[in-house]
Parts: sequence; structure tokens; C-alpha cells
Amino acid sequence: MRHWIHTTPLGAACVLGMAVAAAGPRPAVAQDASAAGQTTIEELVVLGSRGAPRAAMDTPVPVDVFSSEAIESVASSDMVDVIGQLVPSFNVSRQPISDGASFVRPIQLRGLDTHHTLVLVNGQRRHRSALLQLGGFGAHGPDVGTIPSSAVANVEVLRDGAAAQYGTDAIAGVLNFNLKEIREGGDVSVRFGEYDAGDGRELIIDGAFGLPLGRDGFLTISGQYADVDATSRSVLYNLPGPDGRIPSEIFADDLAGGTVINGANFFGPDNLTITRNEAGEVLDIQMGPDGVPDDLDNRFVEFYPTVNGPGPFSDVEQPWGQPARDQWMLFFNAGLPINEQLELYAFGNYSEKDQISGFFHRRTDVPQLRPVRLEDGTLYNPRDELYPAGFTPQFGADVADLSLAFGGRGDLDNGLAYDVSAFYGRNKIDYVILNTMNPSMGPDTPTEFSPGTLKNEEWSLNANFVTTFDAGLASPVTLAFGGEYREEKYTLGLGDEASFTVGPFAFPDPFGLCEDPTQARPELVDFIAAGCEAGTDPALNALPVGSNGFPGYSPQVAGSEDRNSWAIYTELEADITPDWLVNAALRYEDYSDFGDVAIWKLATRYSLTPNINLRGSVGTGFRAPTIGQIATTNVSTRIAPDGFPVAEGVFPSTSAAAGLFGGDVLDAEDSFSYTLGLTASPLDSLTLTLDYYYIELDDRIVLSSAFTVGPEEVAQLEALGVEGANTIGQVRFFTNDVDSETWGVDFVADYALESDFGTTRFGAAVNYNKTKITRAGDFISAQDQFNREKAQPRTRGNITVRHAWNDFDVMARARYYASYTRAENAALSNIQDFSSKTFFDLEASYNFMENYRVTLGAQNIFDTFPTRTQFQCCGRAYDSASIVPWQGAFYYLRASASF
Repeated sequence: MRHWIHTTPLGAACVLGMAVAAAGPRPAVAQDASAAGQTTIEELVVLGSRGAPRAAMDTPVPVDVFSSEAIESVASSDMVDVIGQLVPSFNVSRQPISDGASFVRPIQLRGLDTHHTLVLVNGQRRHRSALLQLGGFGAHGPDVGTIPSSAVANVEVLRDGAAAQYGTDAIAGVLNFNLKEIREGGDVSVRFGEYDAGDGRELIIDGAFGLPLGRDGFLTISGQYADVDATSRSVLYNLPGPDGRIPSEIFADDLAGGTVINGANFFGPDNLTITRNEAGEVLDIQMGPDGVPDDLDNRFVEFYPTVNGPGPFSDVEQPWGQPARDQWMLFFNAGLPINEQLELYAFGNYSEKDQISGFFHRRTDVPQLRPVRLEDGTLYNPRDELYPAGFTPQFGADVADLSLAFGGRGDLDNGLAYDVSAFYGRNKIDYVILNTMNPSMGPDTPTEFSPGTLKNEEWSLNANFVTTFDAGLASPVTLAFGGEYREEKYTLGLGDEASFTVGPFAFPDPFGLCEDPTQARPELVDFIAAGCEAGTDPALNALPVGSNGFPGYSPQVAGSEDRNSWAIYTELEADITPDWLVNAALRYEDYSDFGDVAIWKLATRYSLTPNINLRGSVGTGFRAPTIGQIATTNVSTRIAPDGFPVAEGVFPSTSAAAGLFGGDVLDAEDSFSYTLGLTASPLDSLTLTLDYYYIELDDRIVLSSAFTVGPEEVAQLEALGVEGANTIGQVRFFTNDVDSETWGVDFVADYALESDFGTTRFGAAVNYNKTKITRAGDFISAQDQFNREKAQPRTRGNITVRHAWNDFDVMARARYYASYTRAENAALSNIQDFSSKTFFDLEASYNFMENYRVTLGAQNIFDTFPTRTQFQCCGRAYDSASIVPWQGAFYYLRASASF
């Protein structure tokens, strides 16, 4: 007889669906996600334990289960936003102008980084994104945004360290996305939405359908298409005005020199005529009859595409918001029973996301736009030829994600349950950068580049086994054991040649005009000679190298790194007495590139009464440095405090560049954690859980603060053979430079009320989380330490009320974010307090003709915005790194049908 449960993960990296009859589950019902306030369903939880499935209230560690209905109650095409609204301890920010992080947003569970949360699909370890986050502490984890809500039957959230059971990364917790299993029929929905500001319009089409395979098998195919427009919440640079547009009052001297007033560049209306001499000096300015061009705003809109490129906000010098996104995602899930002892299964996905965002605006006085002299001595000024008003590079990424898992599972005659599987996952990012230049190429520069690709690949083989034996306890002992072999490969793909070419103008006087001015046109000889003698002639200018904003990966940087690892584990679980459950796990892993580690975990649950349980866990964990963190080289442009762009290089910790500033070989992170919780159901319709947690992380892998590269360091880097050393202004690298402590409390409550007017469900979830840096070495600045500890709300919570009556369904949700404090400079002299905010969502649905449903809803119905930042730069109005939403009200209409 088969005992397979397809929706619950039991393997270290695979589904080991089983329920051993001799250790059958307790007769209880698991609550649906209390935070979402959905209807209670009969859902048994196995995440966090390989013993028999148990109700969520009876698990030794905290696990929340969110149904597909709960997921659909959040109107978003991005799964990270969905989980972020449902789980208060799960945080995500918008990340504009953050290189690849604008497209693959980092998540946080319990205040720790993306790579401290293990992500599973059907219990199988999800492969990492190709993107290595180069902001914050430098996270490197999976892209949860590649999982469409239409494919998910439910999500299990384990809020506890579980590295001893599931391996590296499972320090803060585990997310497991269980895929839908449909044999026939399906559903489809169409959603249209738009922000109150009139932008961010989106069209979402998703659905799932099933086909039978044989007598008892199934094939479920699900997918989503999303067309999402960009948003902009930018403002004028420290000046009043609408929507970030250039003001109508400008001054001749500002136009002439492209100078800056209060951080804003006022240069270049289309009817302005500026006459310069061969030195680039302004001789004459012609404007409108009153000295200021009439109707400047309107004509600037027409002129501005040469500043902001082909983006959707051509009239905004510096857009801040979400990127434009066009994506489609497909998943399949299949199972085919062969006989009483074997079921074959497979699942996988393919998705593509094409996204475009922006970088910082390059003012007209930046080094990239300095004039130079051509071989005949004539002047080339990129401000005249390309970007009279400066330029804002447009950065895009095509993210392709692929995975495939297949295996077999079943129960042998001797009672041994087995699951053997193989997995392959790949994530690839193709970058493109538009509306920019390679300054060193002078007039030969393109304005569009392909700076390269990132690719992360993972292969794994898994074998997992579960059996039971009688030891004279209240229940048989469940023994689980198994192993895993995994290979990983990380690749930096070569950019197009122009994106990294060192052009002639990377060096002063490339044509020797100052040495021999007679090479120039006769009328320029004396002029150039005088300028060279004074050291002011444009021939002496040296311009930056590479596609500005994101220089391409050169042959010296491009390449692949790989490694392999293997692991074995064992786990025991039993009811010592009818009221006392104990679970113990032990794991050993060995990595080819940095060594081995052994970790353990103990968990227990004690029933004080039939309705009250005490639970707790204690254990160790680890996180191996990813190949990306070990081997990545990246040069990108950052904006320095003075408003000028600076090239920042991220180098391997063992490279010559990192070694100059103290870089060393990376080691694994070590963790120690424990939890203590209480679960109670004082009424049949009321459930309560309260859990305290503590996580200690030693040798935490972080991205160092930026080291300034001065003339002395440039000479040293050149002597060490570092490519492009003379163009790099800052150096960063990964380091085990931080120890930290994180502790907090999770509270979840759910209550159902039945009446003659229908069913009302009340759900509440609150998280308090605090992180303290207990050791910060020489590579972490005071600003980074301050913001890691204080720059996010410590308390988050939501309350949801859902009422169902006949064919109507109404949902109301309140989301709370506590106050927080952020430092804006390393000296900690610019510190701002941000006030608490509460956002309200409302949704109403009507069901008709049994299979059809129409939903009208709004998120943030009162159009609430967070506190504006006082230390505004470059048009930024809000703290864009915060987890507090800052896009405003969003309205949507959804129509769905089942068949």
C-alpha cells in the first residue's frame, strides 16, 4: 500500500513523501496562514522534520502554511512581494538604481541576508540566482521572483535554523513552495492594475491546468505572463517642482558651464545655441528674447530623450521607482505511479524576465564628458556631439531561469521508504546598457553595449531513506538517513569588445600633440602649444574606460569557477511519552574548495494540555561561501558624496587588488541558534503561537566597505598588474569580518467566527527583530554597522479580516512598519529618524455561475507614503533601501475562471 504525500518535503533536497503508518500523525488540523486570514484547511506539515506529518500546532519548530488563496490575496506578479506581505519576518525592498539588484531583489528572513534562507521547490533545493548582490553585505541566493503564484499549491515557511537537516544556507529558516497537482481541469485569471500616480500599469495573465497520466498519474502545467510598466517617484533636486522636471527658470552662466545648483544640472534646452572656441570655452550664448527660452518645460520634454535615453520617463532627469518588466514563466509538475512500491516524478520550470531600469544621471561636468583633441588637433566635445545635458544610462537585464528534477520514490516490503532524485538548475543574466558611452573611444564610441553575462549552474544527486523501529517508547522511532552530491559552476561571460576597450583617449595626449604641435592643423598649432605649456589644453585630458555605468567583462575577468561537495545526514524522531516529542539531527558536509563541517540540531515539543504545547530547538549551522563570493570581479559606477561618479571594483578576496587592502581567503560562516515557543488553541476556532528566537553568526561573510584608491594605491595596483587600475576609484571585496547576534519574537493568531451572515476570519501576525554587530573588523565602516543594526523597522505586523457570505468575499488588511533610523555618511553626522507607517488594503470578490469570479481591490488605499529623506540626492524622495513601501496606492481588477 502506498503512503506517498506529494505536497510535503521530507528529503534533504527532494520530496520524500511518506507517512509511516506505525507512527501516524496526530489527529489535528494545521492552520492555514494566520497572517492571511484564510479558511482553515486540512494541511499536514513535514517541513523541519522527517517524522510523520503533523499539524502545524504540534510541530517542534514554527511552521506557517499559506494556501493558494492566501497567495492570490496579494495582488502582485512578483512572489517576493507576495511573501513579504504575508510573513512579517520576511522583508524585501524595491532596490532602484542598484545594478542587478533592481531586477533580482534580495530577501531577508528574520533580518538575515538572502543566502541565510534556504529555498525549496517540492522539497528540492532551489538553485541560486546568477546575480551576486553588490550592495549591503553582498547577498547571493535564489531568485524567488521566478516562481509564479499560479504554480503554487501552498507555501511552507519554517522559521527556524535547519542546516543540520537541509544543508548550507538554512540558518534563518526555509521556504518551501509546493507545486499544484491537477489531474484534470484548471483555472485562468487576468488582472489589470495601475498606481494612483498613473504609472506602473500592469497586465497579468496566469493559469494552471492538469492532464491525467495513466490511471493515477498527473501532469500539471502552470504559467504566468506579466507586462509591467516602470514607475517614478523622483522629485526635483532640492528645488520645488512637479515630477522631477527641469524648472523653467535657468540662468545663462549655468547653461554655459553646465554647472550645478543645489545638485541639479540645468543645461541644454533644444533651442539653445552655444558657440565655443577650440579649447571648449564658451564664446556666445543665444537664447529666447527674454533671456530664458519660452515654455522650456515642454520643449525640454522633447529634448530629454538624449539625456534619459528611450526610457518611459524621458522628462525626468533621474527616475526612482520599479523597473519596466516583461516576463513569462512556466512550471510543470508530474507524478506517475508504476506499482505499489514505485512512483516516478518530475518537475521543473523555464522563465524569462526582460527588465530595464536606470542609473544615476551624469552631469555635464563629469570626467566622462571632458573634451579631447583628435589626431589633427581639432576638438571633440562629447557634450556637443552626444549629450549636451549630460546622460542617464539605461541598464537592462534578460534573466533566464531553468530547472529540472526527476526521481523515484516509494515504500519497500521491509518498510523502508526511499526517494532517489537528480536535479539541474541554471540561472543566466544577459546585461545590456543603453544611452551611455565608452569615453576612452572618443567619437568612435557606441551608445549601446552588451557588457556581459552571469550564469550560475547547479547539479545534484540525492538519496534519502526513512524507516521506523520499535524502541519501547510511546511511538516507534523514525530513522531518516541519506546523502547528497552537488556540483556548482559560476561563469562571467565576455562582454562585447567596445564595452571594455581601452580607447586612445584613456591616456593624456595620445597623439603626441603636446610633444609636437605641428602635427595639428596649422591654425591650431600655436593655440595647442600654449595650452599644453599651461597644462590646460584638452589634449591632456584622460577619459574613463569601458561602457560607463557598467564596464564590460574583459578576457582578463571573464571565465568560470566550479566546485563540488557531498553530504551525509541522519535524523531520529520519536514520542518519548504520549506528550513529549524529541527530534535530533546530525549532518556532515565536505566542500572541494574550503573544507568540511559537522553540525547538529535538537528539537522538542511537550504537550502541557491537549490544547497547549511548549516547543523549542537548539543547534548549530553553517553557510559556505558561494563561488560568486569567492571568485567575482566586477567594476561598476557609484555616485560619490560630491555627486561625481566613481568606478568601484569588487575583486576576489585573494586577488592582488584585495590583498593590497588586507583581503584573505574566505571561510564558512558558523551559526548557533535556539528557539522557545508556545502554541495554544483555547477554543476550537482560535489558535495562538508565540516563538522567541536567537541566532548567533560568527565569521559572517560580508562585502567590505569601499577603500579609496588614491595616486599611491593606483601605482601599487599597476605594479601588481591590476587591469584598468588608473580608472578605479574604490575597491571592495568579501571578507569574514563580522560577528552578529539576531533575536526576536514571532506572534501569530487566527480566529474564525460563524454567524447567520457568513464566516469571518481574523488573522494577526507580528514580528519583532533586532540585530547587533558584536564584532566588526577593519573592513566595515561605522555607517554600514549602524545601518545594519538600525536602518530597518524592528517591528512589523499585519492584521487581516476576511468575510465570506453567499457569493461575496471581502478582505481587509492592515500592514504596520515601525519607526527606524538611518545614517547617511560614515562620520554618522547625518542621521535621520523615519516615523512608523500603516498601510491598508481592501479587496472584494463576487462569485457567479459557479466557476467565475470578479475581484476589485486596492493596496494602500489611502495612498500613504513613508517619511521623505532629508539627505536627498539625485531626485530621490524616499529611503529607497527601506522595506517600507514607497510607490503609493495601487488599484486592480481581476477576473478568473475555473474549468
